[in-house]
Order: sequence, then C-alpha cells, then structure tokens
Amino acid sequence: MPSIKINEQVLSFNNIYYVDSIIGSDTNNGSKSSPFATVNYAVSKCATTGDAIFALAGTHDVTRIAGTNDSGGLWDDNKAIAFIGEKGKTTFLCDGRKHSGRDTHCIMFKNEGTRAYQIIFDFHTGNSRTLNYETSICYAGASVKGEVHNCVIRYNTNVSPSLMYGNSTSATIKFVNCVFDVQKNFTSSYSGIGSTTLENCVTNFAFYAEGTRINVYNQCTFDSKYQITNYDEIIQGIGVYSGLYGWLVNKFLFQSKLKGYSFEEVGDAFNFVLTSNSSPAPFFANSSSVYSTPYPAWKAFDKDIATSWLSSGATNQWISFNFGKPLNIDFISIQGVSSAITSAYVITANPKNLRIQGSNDNLNWDTLYYATNLSWTKEEIKTFSLSGNIKYQNIRIFIESNNGGPYIGISDITFGFNGLRSYILPSCSMRNMLDYGMSNTPQLNTMLRENNYVLQKDNSGNKEKIRIKDLEKKPISISFN
Repeated sequence: MPSIKINEQVLSFNNIYYVDSIIGSDTNNGSKSSPFATVNYAVSKCATTGDAIFALAGTHDVTRIAGTNDSGGLWDDNKAIAFIGEKGKTTFLCDGRKHSGRDTHCIMFKNEGTRAYQIIFDFHTGNSRTLNYETSICYAGASVKGEVHNCVIRYNTNVSPSLMYGNSTSATIKFVNCVFDVQKNFTSSYSGIGSTTLENCVTNFAFYAEGTRINVYNQCTFDSKYQITNYDEIIQGIGVYSGLYGWLVNKFLFQSKLKGYSFEEVGDAFNFVLTSNSSPAPFFANSSSVYSTPYPAWKAFDKDIATSWLSSGATNQWISFNFGKPLNIDFISIQGVSSAITSAYVITANPKNLRIQGSNDNLNWDTLYYATNLSWTKEEIKTFSLSGNIKYQNIRIFIESNNGGPYIGISDITFGFNGLRSYILPSCSMRNMLDYGMSNTPQLNTMLRENNYVLQKDNSGNKEKIRIKDLEKKPISISFN
C-alpha cells in the first residue's frame, strides 16, 4: 500500500492522489508525476474510505458553493479522506466571498474518518456575515465529524468566530495541535452542538468555554511562521510545531548520549532579528515617514506583514542594506500589500515602478533589475531573479512610484543566496535556547541564516541510528553545551 511518512508516523492508504495548483491538471491521473490541479476534483476520485489527497506547496482554492447554509469550505463528500499538506507551505482557501448564501464555513467534514494534516486554512466568511451559525469554522449538514491535526485556521474576517454550527448532538470534531489566528475572541457555537475537542491548541485571542479543552492556551503571540513567541511551544506541547505531526523535521547526522543531531536544510535566505524601534545599521533609507517611530527602515526586514517601512515622499524613495562585504545575490523577494489593507498607512507598501541596484562604494549604483507596472494582491510576494555574477556589498530598492497614496513603502524584503551556504545555528528561538543555551538577545545588526542548515535533535527512523547528508561546505566545528 502507498504510504506517506509525517515525522515518524507512517500513514498507509489504498490510493494517494497528488494535487499541484500550479502545474497540475484535472485531466491527469493524480499520481505524483501527473498531479491533479484541484483538491475538489481529487475528492471526487476518492473511494468511500482509505484514500488520501496530498496537496503540494501553494494555495489551493477549495471553496465549495452549495446550498444556502453549507458553502465556502473544504468538503469531504462523506468519504473518509486524509487531506495532507506540506508543512507551513500548503494553503487551502475557503472563500465565502464567492457566494451570497446565508452561511459560510471552513471545515465541512461529514465522515468521522476524515483527517486533515499540516494545512493552513485561509478562511474568509464574506458578505458581512456576523451571527454564530453564519460564520462558524465547522459545519456539515446535520453534523460535522473528523479530526484536524497540526493545522492553522487563519480567520480572515473581523468578526467573532464560532467553532461549530453542529445543529445536532451527533456532531463531533477534534482539533489537535492547531493554531487559530483570529481577529476577535470566539463566541459560543450554535445551540444543539455535539462534542468539540481542542487539544494542545492555541489562539491569539480567547476560545469560548464550550466542549472539551485539553492543554489549551489563549492570548498567544506567534510569528509569521506560526512559531509561538510568548510560550515554550515545545515543552508545553502546543501549536503546530509540537505533537506527532509537528512541523519540525529531523534527520540524524550522528547520535550521542541518547540525543540525535543533524543539519536540517530548510531553505536559504538571510533573515534579521531586531529588538528595538530604532533603525540601526546596516539598514538605511533616504527618509522615513512623519510616522517614523512605527515605520522605520528595519521594519522592511522583520518578517511581519503587519509592519512596513514608509517614506515621507510619494516618488523616488529608496531603502538599502549593507552586507558588510561583497556577496553574490541570486534573488530578492519583496512582500507588498494592496489597498485591501487599509490600516496604519500600510496601503502604501505597494510599489509600482522600482529598480534593484547594487553598489560597493555606496555612491555608484548599478541597476540589477528594473520592474514596471507592478500590481499587488493582499500579502503578495514578488521574487526578482538576479544574475549573481557580480558581488555587491550594498543592495538598494529604489522605488520610482507606488500605486497611489502619499507615501512609498515596502512590507518585507528577503535576500537569497542560492550559491552560499551557512551553518550558523539560529540564536533567537526559545527552542534553541533550551536545547543549546543560545542567547535570545542578539545585537541589533546581527545577521542570521535562520532558513538554512539548522541543528536539530530527535529520534530517528533509521535502524542504524544515523543518516548521512552531503554538505556543500563542512562546518569548521560543532560544539554542544
């Protein structure tokens, strides 16, 4: 039987259908080499029980438009299906703005054997729906059933969410190690609900006191990757990075004293950690807005969509970064927003025409990329590939104009170095402080390779207790506290 391994858990199925929203086609056969394009079509191909749908990284529109009361969300067609995503990379869009019926919901599992793993649900209720049965996260006719493991429910509507519109005492739904990213406190679910369970779950506001609550945390804060910042998620066992299907992946490099250690490759991009509302070197900008305290230069590098750098002018403004030495830059990703975000002048973080420039003396600037007529949707990231043939110490984003508004700004910037590897353990997570005694208060201008080779520890599925990984460069040393 085909299987999928999530951490050390091996899940076997009769069939596994793959879905790729970018290159897939619903005329394909659904294999890994010939994936479907849509999750909803994959559901139609699943048997009553025993099949799985693996949704590859990307955004998948799973919106189901049905009756007045049951539109908007992921539907299992009363089949015991396992919906599986890539950790932190697979998003299911449940968009209630696409229909005018009374209700919209997110998770619509009718079969008690249905499971969801490692998916980010992007849920929009739409159409000014406000009542608890109109905006509930879960609904499936007379009852909702199944389980949701290590998923994020991102509730993208500014109303008080309810957990379930069960309308039946037979309704039962269980969430395990899930994160609920909402905009207001939860309200009570619709009367007549059955059993709801939240286990090792967290929210940034507060859950309503209904159902069964096991190790549940309110008022949590988390970063853009949903790592909890005000609690120790690993020790408490809460959130998407903990549990049997946690987002952490570990592969042994070697084992010592009952602990396994490995280098885990999780990407390749420079990230920055700051602890002050100042704009220290190596971040520079020609100007900050009159609201300089909330919008300094470094906020274009803090990996937070809710913050931005803003300039005081509407044309010809720039922001730059000094790497300290010339480096080959392979790509630059810029995160912008559209006018859909209207608070705190963030609407101006939407460049229209810009130049990416490089310099080694901070005086003479070469144009590396010229982009015109850019347009943005909410929280969109645009990546610009560079030649990487010439090393530059300074990179500048020169914005000639934006798409409207009195200011110019950028929400976030990431530099990519595909040919450069680093083996520095990130020092700013509580997890690494506990495991390795690293400091949690770096200097403001410290540059970290957060998304690179990370030293981890865990049990290994390899019977020899060792796995070998080829590294492009060997570390100078490895030490343990």
